[in-house]
Amino acid sequence: MLLLAALTLVGLAPGLITAWQVYQEHGWRRAVLAGAAVTVGLPAVLILSLIMFPPLAAAAAACSAILALKAYGDDQIWVGSTWTCVLMVALWCTGWTT
Repeated sequence: MLLLAALTLVGLAPGLITAWQVYQEHGWRRAVLAGAAVTVGLPAVLILSLIMFPPLAAAAAACSAILALKAYGDDQIWVGSTWTCVLMVALWCTGWTT
């Protein structure tokens, strides 16, 4: 669980840093918009890179499947379900699902 919390913080850090820097110059309105754009933009770039390079998506799908099975084996239903969602997105990026 600690690893998931760390990954969440790492994913939010660029948006928070951007928001802080924009806030110092332009105020809260632009800071919130810039922080949200950076935070949403990073997963979009990841998904686009998986679509543009399907072998990377296949590797991500394989790793996600292994991690989902391990999580389900350890009775961590929510973590396993999250990895299953990542697996389905990766398979969608490869074009293997309908």
